[in-house]
Amino acid sequence: MRLIVACSQCNRQFDASGYEVGSRFRCYCGEVVTVSQPAAHEAAVVRCSGCGAPRSDGPNCSHCGSSFAAYERDLTSICPRCVTRVSDKARFCHSCAQPLAAEGAAGELDDRICPACGGDQRMHSRRLGADLSLLECSGCAGLWLSSETFQHVIRRAEEMVADVEPNADSERPAAAMDQPVRYRPCPECKALMNRSQYGKFSRVIIDTCKQHGVWLDEGELSNILEWVRGGGLDQSRKAVHEARVQELRTQQLGVSLARNNEWRESGSSGAGRGRRGSLLLNLLF
Repeated sequence: MRLIVACSQCNRQFDASGYEVGSRFRCYCGEVVTVSQPAAHEAAVVRCSGCGAPRSDGPNCSHCGSSFAAYERDLTSICPRCVTRVSDKARFCHSCAQPLAAEGAAGELDDRICPACGGDQRMHSRRLGADLSLLECSGCAGLWLSSETFQHVIRRAEEMVADVEPNADSERPAAAMDQPVRYRPCPECKALMNRSQYGKFSRVIIDTCKQHGVWLDEGELSNILEWVRGGGLDQSRKAVHEARVQELRTQQLGVSLARNNEWRESGSSGAGRGRRGSLLLNLLF
């Protein structure tokens, strides 16, 4: 049975036949879609042409033995709108006329294990354009992105930064600081990944393997992209740069003070102390 599911936000359809009931995956619009097993029913228009009885499985009618017409045989899909059994080849539902345009399989099953769920919970591969892909867990809806894919997604988000200055007082997702710290294994090398707050100020804690990629729990990628599009990453870079400049100034001041003390203890001439005092004032002001 081919199971077609539709996103509740954008109505995009997916062939979720490879997913277990209760699994979840992310639509291209960002909405998480849950795969449920509908109780399919027969469309009123799909009847045996010989006796009018509802169709049954098999090539012949179970009531009169007549052969079903071609469009009556291949009812192995389910309409995501009215839950009617329809033909795999149908472009519209036989019962409610809903257009059927599933965009291929929602994702191929991969051998790599979800670092959050563990056990034997394998992830599904998802395509991002022609050259990039990611892995998604159907159990927890977490995402595994290679370093290249993650940076590509961030660059695209930066291109969409608004012209207005970000509001520093606006609500942002709070990092899960109060939750127990759990270090997760990299799906590639199995080494425990590092935990850090992305961009210093995003309030989103991510798991990173420097060699292979980034693990994001459900909702974290959306929160990061929203923060980046709001100019957060640019503001973070400026803050880090200013902090580094201040650190260098403090170090230079410390070196100058140390040298000044050495010269004072060595009994340098008054003129020399005056020149060094001027240098110190230049550093301070």
